[in-house]
Amino acid sequence: METAPQAVRWIRVAVRTLSPALNSEAYEEAWQWLSEDHHDALQALVQGEPVTLTLQQGATTIQWTARPVQFLKLTTRQGVNSPACTQEYTEPRPTA
Repeated sequence: METAPQAVRWIRVAVRTLSPALNSEAYEEAWQWLSEDHHDALQALVQGEPVTLTLQQGATTIQWTARPVQFLKLTTRQGVNSPACTQEYTEPRPTA
């Protein structure tokens, strides 16, 4: 995911998909998050804070976590400013 809304949307889809198989307590927690609490999760991500949704189904714990990350974009191999080590590695070629 590249944005906070995408991350929250992905979790919402997964929770909606799983919710019919949950026991009543976990189902209620899931739908509380889906209907209202996901707004708080979105705000937290936008503010740079991680979010976690945990549901307990019997002895099974189901957990979704989203956290902001910062990274540098990768360089292309065609760039003239690529480090010398890029010549040591070749791209894998598809096999037929």
